[in-house]
Amino acid sequence: MNRIILIPAILICLWLTGCFSQSGKPKQKVIFVSILPLKYFADRIAGDNYRVEVTVPPGAGPETYSPTPKQMILLSESQAYFSIGYLGFEQVWLENFKSSNPDLPVFATSKRIDLIKDEHHDGDHEHLQGVDPHIWSSPVAARLIAENIYSGMLQIDPVNGDTYRKNYNSLLVEIAKVDSTVKKILADAPSRKFIIFHPALGYFARDYGLEQLSIEFEGKVPSPRHMQEIIDASKSGNVRIVLIQKEFDKRNAEIIARETGCKMLQIDPLNYNWPEQMVDIATKISDSK
Repeated sequence: MNRIILIPAILICLWLTGCFSQSGKPKQKVIFVSILPLKYFADRIAGDNYRVEVTVPPGAGPETYSPTPKQMILLSESQAYFSIGYLGFEQVWLENFKSSNPDLPVFATSKRIDLIKDEHHDGDHEHLQGVDPHIWSSPVAARLIAENIYSGMLQIDPVNGDTYRKNYNSLLVEIAKVDSTVKKILADAPSRKFIIFHPALGYFARDYGLEQLSIEFEGKVPSPRHMQEIIDASKSGNVRIVLIQKEFDKRNAEIIARETGCKMLQIDPLNYNWPEQMVDIATKISDSK
């Protein structure tokens, strides 16, 4: 009889012990970033000390995305937010994030980057202050993105500064390798111009001596006149490829590819695997024979 009583008693003790150990387990600290490429950099620098959450999920567009209720709850408990600073959804939501978490430090990863500004910006609010927000599209700018994330981590968690410094230096080596690889690939590119639907490679083009011809015009569907201008520029400028991103409608890109004889190739600049995407973009531009 004692044995029968003893077994349930042991099971209850084990269950209670499990409950107490779970409740006593420290909750992992969270930081947020706007997009997946920033998560890649933040993961490398933060390491295991923080869980990095991304606001804009795969397949969504950062111009118009709205965070989910679950994300808003997580943001209210977040230790920091790392933004681009000029994405469409950030203009609407960053203030809301601060309202739900008044002590939330927000770090702009675009700090000290030589930003591309549209002097003819017509007031459409897709991009804040007419600034091209696609800073992550260039390994040259990526060095400063990494520095800005490293600086932010030091501010929120100086105790683990040595770890962040080591991780940051390791990331810089990785970025340098990507930069070197991209330069070598583009050295043999048959053309220095390319067509793209959404102008996401402005910094990539500037930093590697290329010219980006955008089908999308000021965040809007292109007019017939603008489409013809792109077609004419392509024919006169030895353009060989049209790049498309999966987040956007490809019908206009297909028209231009058909009219010009260009190859249409898909890229994914918002992919988490930033090094792979940079090399893939360079390869597609260079192999456009």
